[in-house]
Amino acid sequence: MKQFSLSLQLTPRQVEEYYRGRAQQVVAEAADGRIIQLPIKVLHSFISKQGIQGDFLVTTDDDNRFVKIAPLKRDDSHGSLLDAMG
Repeated sequence: MKQFSLSLQLTPRQVEEYYRGRAQQVVAEAADGRIIQLPIKVLHSFISKQGIQGDFLVTTDDDNRFVKIAPLKRDDSHGSLLDAMG
């Protein structure tokens, strides 16, 4: 298993483009500089009125196939977990 931390900042308009079928994949840069491609369907539970905003931990198998995504919680007194992970 491999894990990647990334930050997503998708506006409501960008999310709407995915719903309209104009794009199937979200492409983002992980904290370590690698480019991560995710199907929009794995992000559905994170959509809010503000779009999709936050730091996430993506887990893949050894062949880089998506396994799961989880939000990283912020600890405002010490920065975010994303910062702590590098």
